[in-house]
Amino acid sequence: SNMTFHGECVNQNPDKVALLLSFVSCVREVRLFRRQTKTSLEVSLLEKYPCSKFVIAIGNNAVAFLSSFVMNSGVWEEVGCARLWNEWCRTTDAVHLSPADAFCVFYHLKSNPSVLLCQCSCYVAEDQQYQWLEKVFGSCPRKNMQVTVLTCRHVTDYKTSESTSSLHSPFLKALKTENFKEPPCCSLLEQPNIVHDLPAAVLSYCQVWKIPAILYLCYTDVMKLDLITAGAFKPVLSSRSLKGLVKNIPQSTEILKKLMTTNEIQSNIYT
Repeated sequence: SNMTFHGECVNQNPDKVALLLSFVSCVREVRLFRRQTKTSLEVSLLEKYPCSKFVIAIGNNAVAFLSSFVMNSGVWEEVGCARLWNEWCRTTDAVHLSPADAFCVFYHLKSNPSVLLCQCSCYVAEDQQYQWLEKVFGSCPRKNMQVTVLTCRHVTDYKTSESTSSLHSPFLKALKTENFKEPPCCSLLEQPNIVHDLPAAVLSYCQVWKIPAILYLCYTDVMKLDLITAGAFKPVLSSRSLKGLVKNIPQSTEILKKLMTTNEIQSNIYT
């Protein structure tokens, strides 16, 4: 039997292949658990915690934005955490997370537990995305919720007929599912642009299951933690899914600045 890795075809003994795949799938499993009790979640996250709004931040700048503007405006309780490992990252089990850590943590709002938030700074590999979706959304998700995804891509990934030098990055673009009926907070992403990785997987899943969902994609020339890039998500604060979750924008902006300073100090210590 033949197996293809990175486009190369190699002959393998079927038994060895089965053993190798079972080992790889075991090692690369995505697990959801409670850090407080160190116990695995027996059902999907959204089966255990039904939600009306689900906001997902993927990548350092989106995570920093939600931390500063949303999580500091209310009392959020951790309800789960994804543990995964791949060639790009290994999630931490540390209780106190720093912006430099790889993590994927879920919270709900104590005053309104149907509002869920995901802070995902780790890379979820292509072969782990379906597992992540099943562990989080379940096999038959509710349709009466709204999903908002925030993430960044490098501006060189943006396809346009204009000269890229005339683009003032960072800038926001939106991509939504058919069932998302609200006006987006920025212009829609034009063809032939495509989205990648976990944000694309979440949006595709929501499209298939007819869940209203929108992805806000920030194109930037700075992929590391950056004040201007994180701040580029501010227009999303006027959306229905985030309106009411943010109390004090000037104070949140100051918190974001402090977070950046702390991260710079930590980066200097480790480099």
